[in-house]
Amino acid sequence: MEKERNHLIDAIKCLACFGVVMLHMPAVKFQQEIIDIQDMLGRCGVPLFFMISGYFAAKHVEKDPSSSRWFFKRAVKMLQQFVIFELIFLICYCLNGFASLAETGTFSLNGEAIWKLVVFNVPLFSGILWYLLAYAYCLVIYGIASYFKRGYHFLTAISPVLLLLYYLLGKYSVIFFDAKLPYYWSRNFLFAAIPMFTIGFNMPKINIKWLTDRTIMVFSFLSVCLLFAESMAFHANSSIQGANNYIFNTVFAFLVIYYATHDPQIKVSENHILAVIGRKYSLYIYAFQGIAAKLCSITVKLILKTDKNAGTFAISFYHITKPVCVFLMGLLMAYVYVKMIEILNARFTKKALIR
Repeated sequence: MEKERNHLIDAIKCLACFGVVMLHMPAVKFQQEIIDIQDMLGRCGVPLFFMISGYFAAKHVEKDPSSSRWFFKRAVKMLQQFVIFELIFLICYCLNGFASLAETGTFSLNGEAIWKLVVFNVPLFSGILWYLLAYAYCLVIYGIASYFKRGYHFLTAISPVLLLLYYLLGKYSVIFFDAKLPYYWSRNFLFAAIPMFTIGFNMPKINIKWLTDRTIMVFSFLSVCLLFAESMAFHANSSIQGANNYIFNTVFAFLVIYYATHDPQIKVSENHILAVIGRKYSLYIYAFQGIAAKLCSITVKLILKTDKNAGTFAISFYHITKPVCVFLMGLLMAYVYVKMIEILNARFTKKALIR
């Protein structure tokens, strides 16, 4: 399967990861409109991630139709990563100055927290980790569906309804229900992960003849314009500012993945830097971004203490380039993390061989 891997998709994963970092850690030394643009483009990251995951799952099923074990193995891996990063954030939470990395400023392990964790995949620490658990749940559901003759078809049939509920219970809840519903009602495996994963899963079967390279470019431009209008419509009136999902970011993500998976003119090699980052490090950059931002902030403050003029420049530079700085710091942390895992795996393998 590795020989058939679409490395353009890996490069898109890298860009999607940067988009998520830009969403959470935007550059702030700009007018509000620029900040809003960072927000709306950054929100394309998660739909891209889920669709890409669905696409790679479909390619695996195409190669090995009896793929239930693959789904469950991937789910276990995501659960392991979730637990590891929850423990990392627990350690950070216990350290002075890192409490802001948690979902809230305080933490208590009670029935409500456990209920939200199990049912709505709300992490105990750091809301960004919801993606790992939602993806794991999604893989388990697809693994179960693989045992049934029309299991995948059933998930495809219900996905439009789930996606509609994703919008109705999310940002648009303030319009349809006259109330801002809790974010986790829409930001969970059922309404976010499954329908977007399903779009990617069905991508190899979708063939829209009039979606040529040129029309995709036109529709992508239109979808970004409509996404901007959608974003501004909410930001223009504080009374209707809802949760965190737009409609046209999903449309844009679909067009990008459709282009990348249907004989694109743009070709990316296996060793292209964006492809390598997307393939090996994007998941860990995503998970480390909160800690990376904190470390960047600490670094800037240390420079300020050392030299006031240099520190003043560093603060201004950091505020303007914050997404880039946090992304690069996250990449460094991801690289170290991956190397540590590789070393540990090599040692365990060596010990097993000796025994």
